[in-house]
Amino acid sequence: MLLIPVVERLIRRRLRTLGISSREVSTSAGLLHLYESHGPNPLPPLVILHGFGASATSFARVLAYLRPRVGRLLAPDAPAHGFSGHAGPLSVDHAYEGLSQLLVRELDRPAVVFGNSMGGAFALRFALEHPEHVRGLFLSSPAGASVDAQDFAGLRDHFRVTGLRHARRLVDSLTHEPHWFNHLAAPDILWKFSRGPLRDLLESFQPSHMFTAEQLADLKPPTHVVWGRSERVLSPASLEFFRRALPARTTFEEPEGFGHCPYMDRPYALAAKIAEFTRACA
Repeated sequence: MLLIPVVERLIRRRLRTLGISSREVSTSAGLLHLYESHGPNPLPPLVILHGFGASATSFARVLAYLRPRVGRLLAPDAPAHGFSGHAGPLSVDHAYEGLSQLLVRELDRPAVVFGNSMGGAFALRFALEHPEHVRGLFLSSPAGASVDAQDFAGLRDHFRVTGLRHARRLVDSLTHEPHWFNHLAAPDILWKFSRGPLRDLLESFQPSHMFTAEQLADLKPPTHVVWGRSERVLSPASLEFFRRALPARTTFEEPEGFGHCPYMDRPYALAAKIAEFTRACA
């Protein structure tokens, strides 16, 4: 039995007791799972987009912190992630299209969109294609920077898990410091990443999916980028690209103790930053 799905079901049950509902939304990419809550504050809706191989449930502590501090909160699972299914062969474009359809259908006014890693790239693409739905962008170690062929190949190979040792190395690279339970998650990571839809999604990832400086120059909403000083997945060239390419009004922050997945390192510190940014966008 795989460990992560069992843990995620237990966490989903706990989130429901906190007032965070769970339902499915039909899209061209399949039935996508969505966490949703309606907080007490009249703030813009807040969307949380997870990264490759993660899930909305990965953000459980962030969601629990945010629920009483923001307004409407939406956290979908990407196709073939978490509790979401998928329809047909999975690719980067197919996955993005499913999430985009969900957001366009669900958002009744412009939202603050948070995205980590692949979720950051999807957040940027959504803001460029649907600016009328985005009030602000909060990006945490976003993917999608235009980098050279060596850096691109290195990033894709980092997720091409070929054995248990590779899986452990990948899990350890995601956080500021390795967690004690990483070795327990490694067999699940090997099983998920080495075959099936996640492997198809990874192999569909091409340099053409990277943003150009010309594209990002058209970005309209206020944008804040958090890039932890313990980032070990994306190359420094990715951060330098975003510093050059994002509009001059974009703000950058490089916190200590944040790795590629700060929701695993310091979830409440990250959630507080998201809540503060959401209030600033009101």
